[in-house]
Amino acid sequence: MSTYHEAKLLATASNQSEWPSGGLPEIIFVGRSNAGKSSLINTLCGRKNLAYSGKTPGKTRLLNFFEIDGKIVFTDAPGYGYATSDEKSAIRFDRLISPYFRNRKELAGMVMIMDIRRVPNDDDLTMIDYGRANHIPILVVCTKADKLSRGRGIDSMRKIASVLRVPMQNMIAASSLKKQGIDEIWKALDEMAVKHA
Repeated sequence: MSTYHEAKLLATASNQSEWPSGGLPEIIFVGRSNAGKSSLINTLCGRKNLAYSGKTPGKTRLLNFFEIDGKIVFTDAPGYGYATSDEKSAIRFDRLISPYFRNRKELAGMVMIMDIRRVPNDDDLTMIDYGRANHIPILVVCTKADKLSRGRGIDSMRKIASVLRVPMQNMIAASSLKKQGIDEIWKALDEMAVKHA
């Protein structure tokens, strides 16, 4: 398994003026609170505590930019659900996210994290539309795959693919606990970065 050791926090941004000076291709990681986004980022980087995973889901209200091996940047978006639980929160979330999708030239792709056991809801559909509206490649990573048998996992992924309207080849089953799917995800991320260059 390929592991990326050199990971560092570049910036924590509440608005566009705080984004780091660009250059490297960026992949934004999005997902419902509790979907396992922080755990996945930490596993991809071979680190335990790179991305924050708090006791209260959705507490992060900022974009966090992590440079990996001087080659690629992960942009960690707030977990939505809790972050969009009322109208004020939803507006605040949109003000944080929309400019990034619209204006960030370095944006090379989006990784949408879904708990493999959950059916996509309206928040998930809204989130994937951010990526579609800005014509960037979208990879759906179905986390916690170790919680289901292989057959049930495939069935669940088919349902998720149908609701999100994404092809199965744009989906990967993953488990941070078992390190499942990590090499496949890195391969997809590398392809996004190369195509963007």
